[in-house]
Order: sequence, then C-alpha cells, then structure tokens
Amino acid sequence: MNRLRTIHAILFALLSFLAAVPAFGQLDVRLQPVRHDYILGENVGVRIMVTNHTDTPVALVSTPGRPWLFLNVERQGDITALAPSATPRYPNLTIPPGSRKNFEIQLEPSFKLRREGMYSVRATLRLPDMHTTYTSNSAVFNVNSGGEVQSFRVQVRGQRLVLSVRFMRVKDKDLLFGQVSNADTRMVLGACFLGEYLNFMKPRVMLDSAQNLHLLCQSSPKFFTYSVMNTYGQRREYKIMRQVGGPVDLVSTGKGIRCLGVTPYVKPKGEKAQYHSATERP
Repeated sequence: MNRLRTIHAILFALLSFLAAVPAFGQLDVRLQPVRHDYILGENVGVRIMVTNHTDTPVALVSTPGRPWLFLNVERQGDITALAPSATPRYPNLTIPPGSRKNFEIQLEPSFKLRREGMYSVRATLRLPDMHTTYTSNSAVFNVNSGGEVQSFRVQVRGQRLVLSVRFMRVKDKDLLFGQVSNADTRMVLGACFLGEYLNFMKPRVMLDSAQNLHLLCQSSPKFFTYSVMNTYGQRREYKIMRQVGGPVDLVSTGKGIRCLGVTPYVKPKGEKAQYHSATERP
C-alpha cells in the first residue's frame, strides 16, 4: 500500500511539473517554397506555417542580434551552407492556442543566390527562453537561367549591362522573366517575373529612353500582359490588358512606349474575374 501511495505521489508531482512548464512546449513548423522553379537573380519566396498545439499563446520575440527565426540555406554540391549577408528583422509574432499562423518571407537581402542549382532551406524558431528551438522540414527549389527570348546591351551607371527576356516553364505554365546582368563579369544583378506567355503571338519587347525594358505578350486567348522592368531587374509596372481591336503591338512615340490594340482590363462589378493575375505567384 505504501509503495502504491509513493507511486501516486511521484505521478502527481510529475503531472504538476508538466503543468507548470511554459505552454510553448509544442510547435509544428512547416516550410514550402512559393514556387519550385526560379529564374537566376529572382528573389525567392518561402511560406512558413507555425502551429501552436498548446493551450496558451506562444510569443515569438526577437532580441538584438538574435532574431526568433533563423534560416539555413544550402546549395546541392556545396560543402557548407550559404552565409547570410545581412541579419534579417522579423516582426514579433504571437500565436493563439490551438491555431496556426502562415506568413511569407523573401530570402533576399539575407541570402544572395547567384548560382544555378538545387537549393534547400530550413527554418528554425527560437523561443523567448533562448534555448528551446523547433526546426522545420527541408524545402527544395531550383534556380536556373531558363532560355533567352531577346536581349539588349546598354550602358548604365558606368556599367555595361545586358537586359534580357527569358523563358521558363513552371508546372504547366509558360512564363516570361526579365533579367539584368553585368556584361563584363556575367554576374546576374536582378530578375523578376513579367508575365504568363501563350505562344499565339511573339512577345513584343522594347527599351525606352531610360533603358527600361517593356514587354507585351499574350497570356490567354483574350488577355495580354504588359510589364516594365528597370535596369536593376525590378518590375516597375504590371497590367493585364484586353484586346479592343486592330493589331496588338508596342510602339515608340515622342511620349515613350505605347501599347496598341489593347486597354487595361477592369473586372466588371459583381462578376468574377475572367483572368487571374500572374502576380498571385504561379
């Protein structure tokens, strides 16, 4: 009998201890890339899903020099992981009990992915006690140069640059990207998504007086995409267009580059969109 009471006392003490442990004991961290294929120079996005399986809120708080979220990025074939070039700043996050928070982050400027290849990324969460950590699965994505559609050599900011439109198939979609590289070192300086591409009409590509690259391409039987990329590889303009009659083309005028035969598409009120913007990330 005394032995049984001793066992009960030990169990009661253990349960009391577990109940007193801070309730951020069980987190599930999941990671996935926004896309599995990226053009070289494009900023890679990843989605992080954190589930709180406890019955109390979990606060994720950064301290100076120690963010609550740490990313580990590796390139297949490399011996060591990529060293971050900057310390990211993540806003503090509170996850209610029994709920999940989803958010998306970009790997740049913390990581510069300047070589083609297969990459993997893992996320590690550090709790406020600075000792307890949770690590996610390993998410894999591919970075490559795609195929060249058209390119231009320009002189900007004392550098010789190559501005190009590149093609890559992602899942079941044909996509066009803009890319800027140094003509002498061949280092890619930046890249961006420009539009979905339907091979009914050859893409129209032109440079304006500021060396911005303008693209007009057909994205579906009824819709076209008009995009503008600057000399840093950043997309400055993006519009879904619909045909209004006559030939569809890009032309240079005294006021800059104009689109012919199309007009910006505006969804009618009360109707579902006939075309989903590719900026929703294919």
